[in-house]
Amino acid sequence: MSTIRRTTVATLAVALMAMAAPAFASASRLVTISGATASYPLVSLLAQRYAKLHKHHHQIRFRITQGGAQVGINDVAAGRVTIGDVSRDPIASDQGKHLYFYPIARYEICVVTNPSNPLGNLSESKIQGIFTGAVKNWSEVSGATATGPIQLISRTSVAGVLTSFKTLLLEGKSVAKSATETSSEGLMKQAVKNNPAAIGFISNYQVETGGLHAVNVENIPCTKATVATYPGVARFYEVTRGPASGAAAWFISWIDHSRAAASIIRTKWITP
Repeated sequence: MSTIRRTTVATLAVALMAMAAPAFASASRLVTISGATASYPLVSLLAQRYAKLHKHHHQIRFRITQGGAQVGINDVAAGRVTIGDVSRDPIASDQGKHLYFYPIARYEICVVTNPSNPLGNLSESKIQGIFTGAVKNWSEVSGATATGPIQLISRTSVAGVLTSFKTLLLEGKSVAKSATETSSEGLMKQAVKNNPAAIGFISNYQVETGGLHAVNVENIPCTKATVATYPGVARFYEVTRGPASGAAAWFISWIDHSRAAASIIRTKWITP
């Protein structure tokens, strides 16, 4: 079973009732998290704020690692971590693992080029042509200033952003095997930044840190202001094995209900 849940007091109440408040007051608890590189900046900020606000009550220590959304899924399903960070919706292979998906934020997947090739706009059909390998040369792309073969930059198969990109912008099609695969958002950004003929896809957070050009999709900019109409909007999830309980439940509920968490999410991301 894979279940998407909005956290509520009722959802978490049973799990939390088993936890005595004095136990939190007397010692901190460790929450281990692994998974998506795209959500790592957000989850790190949320964990830091939670720890700061709960120094004397509901104390939690966090250990957060990256590796890709599928790594987070595999780790939490096997009990190696408390929470998996995931940057895609549940898929068929998640079934039977008793996973609960708690949405914490939305983000946009931007199609990006090198700044020397400030491509103005791409239709979804042209994006599909480029990334599936049907369109191979920049001469076939209206408005491109780059010349020669298109250099595709993609993500490894464990990346949730790749899964979401294929679902939202490629109509389920696969990226061409000729694409160079990168294992993180940071490496994707660097690869496109270093290659004038490159094109890739990345979360809006990384675009806003600078160094890349975000291409309009169907004449819609990849910005938070266009979230209602931009076709490439995906979600970040915190995933637990079984309903969230204990320290994980406190943290996830805080993300869902607190103004402090909402203010962090709104800086670069979009509330669920």
